[in-house]
Amino acid sequence: MIAETFTDWSSRLQRFCAQLLRNRHDAEEIVQEVFARLLAKPDQFDLGKAPEVLLFRMARNRCIDAHRKRAPRNNVDIEPVAPEPTDHSDLEAALQQLPDDERETLLLTAVDGLGYREVADILGCSLGTVAARRYAAIQKLRTRLKPSGPTS
Repeated sequence: MIAETFTDWSSRLQRFCAQLLRNRHDAEEIVQEVFARLLAKPDQFDLGKAPEVLLFRMARNRCIDAHRKRAPRNNVDIEPVAPEPTDHSDLEAALQQLPDDERETLLLTAVDGLGYREVADILGCSLGTVAARRYAAIQKLRTRLKPSGPTS
């Protein structure tokens, strides 16, 4: 069961964590820690109907912990996430400028395809908050990505 769950969800969790931490190596470690915890204590966790809620919540909490540990240090060598070979560098930059809560909400709904209820469960907020954060994120992205005027 856990091996199938790892196969189904590990790459999506790594992408989510890499976006939150802006560090691919740390994201991989966190996903490994999440699944190691599941393997160590399988009867503590219910991967039944909606494993994504448990997995994303565990990963998100580990990302928050990692961010807290790293925050007080001023001279930290951070390995930046290498950009994917795409034409979407403007979008990536605009996503990174969003507040964390709006970026998390948008990534979970738009990129990972989770429903509002699942995202609300993962983030520990209401459906209305999910909708408001997603709307605010989209509006900010539209503003930032809007062409800067007519070209001649």
